[in-house]
Amino acid sequence: MITREKLLGLRPEMFRSAFELTVRYRDLDTFAHVNNAVYLSYIETGRSHYIRTLLGDEINWKDRGFILGTNHVVYVHPLFLFDKVIVRSGVARIGERSVTFVSLVENGDGKPTAYGYAVLVAYDFENNRSIPVPEVWRRRFEKTDRFLLDYFAQKS
Repeated sequence: MITREKLLGLRPEMFRSAFELTVRYRDLDTFAHVNNAVYLSYIETGRSHYIRTLLGDEINWKDRGFILGTNHVVYVHPLFLFDKVIVRSGVARIGERSVTFVSLVENGDGKPTAYGYAVLVAYDFENNRSIPVPEVWRRRFEKTDRFLLDYFAQKS
């Protein structure tokens, strides 16, 4: 189960995927820090990088891929203009038709700025319906993220 306590317990060494970007002026709100909705874009970008790197040609987004079912973010520290951002992504749970991805967002000093999770549903775009998570996807996630899968399977 994904709990706040489990999310806040995430550490960089638990992840195999990291994506770096820099805060842009357009990411800021009137208080001169990154707007909360932009964190979702950062997390999505990191997650997309992870999926593309791990699954590569196994996903043809015109035929089948994922659609977003749920997003959840815990904000813990602001990001500011020109900050370096590191988005770490991994898989915490694999269901029959969905995969739960977790993310750790850090600033350039390695300080956590947000934690999140998203449930993505495996989807057949040609037939507009959910599908079971393909076995090749499942095997790659299980091999790459065994530690995270075990961590989130443990009771708090």
